[in-house]
Formats: sequence, C-alpha cells, structure tokens
Amino acid sequence: MSPAVESEFPVANDELARRANAYHKELLAANVKLTTPPISRLKLVSIVPTGAKADRITGARVTYSLEVAPSDCNTWGTIHGGCVFTLCNAVGKIATAVVAHGARNIVSTDLTTNYLSGVPVGSTVLIEIECLRTTKSIGFLRGTIKDSAGALCYVCVQNVSFEL
Repeated sequence: MSPAVESEFPVANDELARRANAYHKELLAANVKLTTPPISRLKLVSIVPTGAKADRITGARVTYSLEVAPSDCNTWGTIHGGCVFTLCNAVGKIATAVVAHGARNIVSTDLTTNYLSGVPVGSTVLIEIECLRTTKSIGFLRGTIKDSAGALCYVCVQNVSFEL
C-alpha cells in the first residue's frame, strides 16, 4: 500500500514520507534485540500536515497499519498492553521526526495509554498519532488505535524530548 500524503503546506509531500521512513528505519535499527518486533511490520498509510508557520509544518497526523500477530498477544488472544504501548511510542516518535525536521535522540518523557477494548490476533489496526506542537526540544502528541471496523480501542497522550 502506497502512503497517501496530503498537503497544502510548504513542505513537499515526498519529503514528509521520506522523514517518516527514515525515522522508522532508525527505530528498527535500535530495536534489533526484539524477537518479532511489531515495529518492523508497521505500514505507512498517510501523513496529513495539520499546521504550518512560514516555511515549515508545525503539526502532522501520521497513520500506520499493523496486522496483529500471535507474538503481539496475551494469553486471551488479544493484543498485549505492552505491544500497544510500544506502537504508540514508536509512531509518536515518527510523528515527531516528521514535524521537527532534524530531530534526533527522540525520547518519550511521558506516555499515558488508556485501554478501552482488546483487539484479537489477525485483526488489522490503524495507529494514528498527531504531533500537536513542538518547541525546540519537546513534542506534544495524542493518538488512537482503532480496529478494522473503526472502533476506538486505545487512546494515548505522549510528550517527547529531542535534540535538533
């Protein structure tokens, strides 16, 4: 599936996808110790800029999809809470990298996740995280994970710190 990048903003559409893919690769390289990391199965669906100032975007909504594998699940056959946390963390960092061009060493300083409903193995989920705003070193994000029917299953709020 080819990512849809919708933009009427000053940054070129391909540039946003390039930033997302570059940081996704960086996350994969940092997580080589995981046996079957869900991060490696993320597929970029869309990037939608949500704000602009002068010649840069100030906010963006990044959406990835993931098919839930047995390795992502708990003993009840639904996606494990730790996997949900990992997905929110990873996509949040990618969203930050898209908005704060040149950001490196992106680290979550706060991540709150609300677990509303389980998602069974074999389902496809959409992870949508919006980077609401960045300063010179902090990003503010919020996101959701929905099942294939569009039902809201998880909600997260995240703050990250980074270097430019």
